[in-house]
Amino acid sequence: MDLAAVAEDAFGYVLNSPGEVREIWPNVILTHGPTPMPENGSASRIRFGRRIEGPVQAVREWFGARGRERFLWVIGPSTKPTDLERRLLDLGAEPNPTCSTATAMVLDHEPPDAPGGVALRRIRTFEDYVAMWEVVFEAFDIPEDEQQAVRATLAARWSEVADDDARWDYLALVEGRPVAVGGVRRTVAGPLWLSGGATLPAWRGRGVYRALVRARWDDAARLGAAGLLVQASSMSCPILERLGFRPVGTIRHLVDRSAPPPLPD
Repeated sequence: MDLAAVAEDAFGYVLNSPGEVREIWPNVILTHGPTPMPENGSASRIRFGRRIEGPVQAVREWFGARGRERFLWVIGPSTKPTDLERRLLDLGAEPNPTCSTATAMVLDHEPPDAPGGVALRRIRTFEDYVAMWEVVFEAFDIPEDEQQAVRATLAARWSEVADDDARWDYLALVEGRPVAVGGVRRTVAGPLWLSGGATLPAWRGRGVYRALVRARWDDAARLGAAGLLVQASSMSCPILERLGFRPVGTIRHLVDRSAPPPLPD
């Protein structure tokens, strides 16, 4: 499978973890995870016809039936129709406030070595799992109500993912303090997807992110994977380019609700 195509619609190609659901329809891939943040529910590899109202309603109903209030539309260069973003905005979707624009990127050669002074620890305990989420909350300034909703699920979620070999995370520490995290997920196509990363503001620009990329590249090499894929934010994109990633397309993330006002006939 073409790496650029997988990077564009990576949400639809990652291997399922416990508690996650994926359905592959002819015109879209739907994924639903157990946490309420919009990024844990997505509609990707979208290939609608010119009349989008019926498919949009069907997607919203699919998420609503699973109790998900918000999900992402993932719109890339191959999305059909080509004006889908504008039409979804007209139907009530909104740019994702956390990350509305991303760049699909591919790394197929060895990146630079990690800098000194950064300790990386693969998350294998509940305490580190909680610490990871606290870094995410602070780094992305997640609203307090969403923080509390996620914290309420952490114990149950950890019991499901602790032994999950389809995904794992690293905690980056400087002088023993957690300052960054980086996740990785296996894909059906082989290459590993950098599924998320977060660095506390005070520690950005100090090589911590480079260390996390190197660790995940080493994982890909160990597993015989074809490389690394990512959908990078505007902040991460220039850093990743310096590490050897090449951009393969611009991605737009729209947040939608499973129970918006009824669509017109």
